[in-house]
Formats: sequence, C-alpha cells, structure tokens
Amino acid sequence: MSEALPPDPARRAKRSATISLVLVAGAGAAAFGLARLDSSQRDEDVLVYGSLGACIAERIRSAEACTQAEAAARAAYLASAPRYETLADCERHHGPGGCVPGAAVTPAAQDRFLPVMAAFMMGRTDEQDLPVQPLYAHAPAEERHAHGGGYAGGYCTGAGARVFSAGGTSRTHVPASVARTTTSTPRTIAYGGFGGTGRTVAASGSGHGSGGG
Repeated sequence: MSEALPPDPARRAKRSATISLVLVAGAGAAAFGLARLDSSQRDEDVLVYGSLGACIAERIRSAEACTQAEAAARAAYLASAPRYETLADCERHHGPGGCVPGAAVTPAAQDRFLPVMAAFMMGRTDEQDLPVQPLYAHAPAEERHAHGGGYAGGYCTGAGARVFSAGGTSRTHVPASVARTTTSTPRTIAYGGFGGTGRTVAASGSGHGSGGG
C-alpha cells in the first residue's frame, strides 16, 4: 500500500487565503445589505445656515423653501429648546454669550436658560423629506480649556447630536439617524450639557423617523 503524501503547504495557504477572501466579501455584502435595510446607517446631504439671508443668498434652495425652513426652525426652537437651571450651566456647554433667559424666548421657559438658536439645518432637496431642525453652538467648557480658549466648534441638535459644517460651507453630511431625529418637548438639563459631554437629567422628547441623537 502506498503512503499518503503530506499536504502541500503552498496549497494550504492558497486555500486559506481563498476562504478568507470569501468571508470578507460575504461580510461586506451583509453590511451593505443591512445599510440598505436600515436607513439610519446612511448619510444624508444637509444644509446648515446661520441666517435666512445666507440660505437665500446661496440659491441652493429657493427663497420660499429657505423662508419656510427658517420659520419651522424658529417654531421648533420655541417648543423644544433645551432648558438649563442656571446661566452658568448653559454657557458651560454653549459658550459665553450663547444663552439667554428663558422668559425672553417663551413664557414656558420661565426661570430657565436657553441656548441661542445659532443656525438651522434642512435637507438638500425636498425629496429627502427631512425635518428642519434648530441648531445650537457647541462650545463645552472642557473643550475650550483643552484647546487654549478655543474649541472644536460645530453645532448640537435639540436631541444632543453633533453637526459640523464641512470646511465652513453650508453643505455637510450627517447620519440619517441625526437628520431624522427631532425633539418635540424640551429637555431640562440640571448640570453639564448634552451632545456627548456632561450629564443630562430629566430628559424628555420624541424622535421623528429612525435612530437617535
């Protein structure tokens, strides 16, 4: 009886590499399929403007769309801007001068402090069907100290998600979960802040669409 030949090392290595490639390709296909099923995994093209005039001047959206978006953001701001118990707590997250007494904005915020609405975010097109959102300056004290008085910048949504303007332009990308998650009731923040820093308590709100901020 003839003895069986030992396995060829080169053949084994080639077979192992082939299996690895198949596994990697399969994982990539699965991830792609999941992203197609879960819309929150995709990015949305959005526009961020600091004023109605800036939106109209850029002419990406019509003047009518800009006007409607700014009005919707103002209405959402009045209804759902986060509340802070003290001015110091509010400015700790939104920066010096970034907050106002709540009563100056709405009687519902009496004895609280609200961040100033610094900008608004809208979809690049009507077909995206994205809710317009007010945005607030993101300038937490710990970041200001870490950067020698400056900070990373960007904005926070009312749900606490971060939004950055790409290269100082109005156009940027955010996860669909951020673009579609809004708050319909304000969150009262007793200490620290929101948007990934500090501690938030007595938070309440509801989402629009999928995902969370």
